[in-house]
Amino acid sequence: MLDRPDFSRVGQTIFKVLPSGPSWGGAAVFFGLVGLIVPYPAWATHETDHRFTISGYVRDKDGKPVKDVRVQARDLRDRSVDPVNTYADGSGFYKVVLHLHNHNVGDPIHVSIKDERSGVDEGKKFRAEFDPNDRRTEREARVNFGPELERSPISGVGGLVETAEASSYWLYGVGGILALAAIGAGVAWARRQQAKAVPKRRGKKR
Repeated sequence: MLDRPDFSRVGQTIFKVLPSGPSWGGAAVFFGLVGLIVPYPAWATHETDHRFTISGYVRDKDGKPVKDVRVQARDLRDRSVDPVNTYADGSGFYKVVLHLHNHNVGDPIHVSIKDERSGVDEGKKFRAEFDPNDRRTEREARVNFGPELERSPISGVGGLVETAEASSYWLYGVGGILALAAIGAGVAWARRQQAKAVPKRRGKKR
């Protein structure tokens, strides 16, 4: 589990590093630090005690997977928790992440599936059960639609359309690339400036 960065210190570092005048080195450091801040929206549901994962499979009456079915999960008690929508993938697997906190323990959660083409329209309700004092164990629930199979595969890609978890990995990747590229550019610029300064100093001594 990653800890949330201290963005106040990051801001102070930016103002200390940037010189009073414009320079490529200062710009490189600035964008490097910005690259580290880019993933900020993903921190909201990155920590274990800020998320509740719901996953499962959608199958028809014959046990065959149903793909492209819209799945919605919402908290029936806490209206401040935004509903989350996604779609089942080719194997019928789906996964959604609700932004729940410790005070949401025991909340009634409603998961529904709907597909106008096939006429599928079903909903299930359960309670979000977890230990508020446990910040390490993943808080999750499995909700399947259709006949239960003897062994359900635990892996699946899922159509993570509107979940923060999917965007978090993308944001981390982009932020990391920006940070590394900017730091590398800053180091190269600093070395060039030092190389230029050496002949000038030697010329002054003469």
